[in-house]
Amino acid sequence: MTQTVVTPAPAEGGLTWQKLILGDWSPIVRDPLDVLRIVFIAATIAWGITNHSVAPVLGACGILVLARIASLPRFYDFSLIVAMVLIGWGEVLGFYDSWRYYDNVVHTIVPLLLTGVIYVLLLRLQVLPELRELTQLHQRFGFFLTALMLGMAIGAAWEITEWTLDSLVGSNLATSVTDTATDLIFDTVGGATSALILVLWSLGHHSLRRRSGASLAHKKLGSFLTVSDR
Repeated sequence: MTQTVVTPAPAEGGLTWQKLILGDWSPIVRDPLDVLRIVFIAATIAWGITNHSVAPVLGACGILVLARIASLPRFYDFSLIVAMVLIGWGEVLGFYDSWRYYDNVVHTIVPLLLTGVIYVLLLRLQVLPELRELTQLHQRFGFFLTALMLGMAIGAAWEITEWTLDSLVGSNLATSVTDTATDLIFDTVGGATSALILVLWSLGHHSLRRRSGASLAHKKLGSFLTVSDR
């Protein structure tokens, strides 16, 4: 008679790679992304205490807090944090002036990262469909164009903001027509890349919801991406 050996599951309170990387550690500080958020806000406070201007990063702190409340999927939450660091601290630390190509890098990476974030927010508002609902080639192509235009709109809004600040406070962000056109080109490249990533994401039927670390406990590495819950 063959005897079945049952391997006991790890204790629920044990430390797994999911709990270490994905959380959830506590209701307030869930995972490493919340640690990064706290570091960003703490650095802003410390920078202000030392009599430095915190205007470029103050708004970013509010955006990151709202993202925490919205409970964005981890990939897009991380994307938003990186974008805020590039924009806010790049300005505060003078990277735009000290590094010639920093502006081009930012205008490529920020639309690449933020297009997906805005898509998730529009998805929560039920304005755009779930990626898993895109089953036909023409639907995916249409979504690619929509995401691309969304990324381009982010770049256009950025240029309008720069022009407005130049007009109101005398900043020198939009230095020339060539600078504006170049920025828009890099914005388009970033938006197109983000649109392609989203379409590929839909092909893999991956989830765009933040899944708790507890629900992923003891699963294989990579399985947290797949859609198994709604």
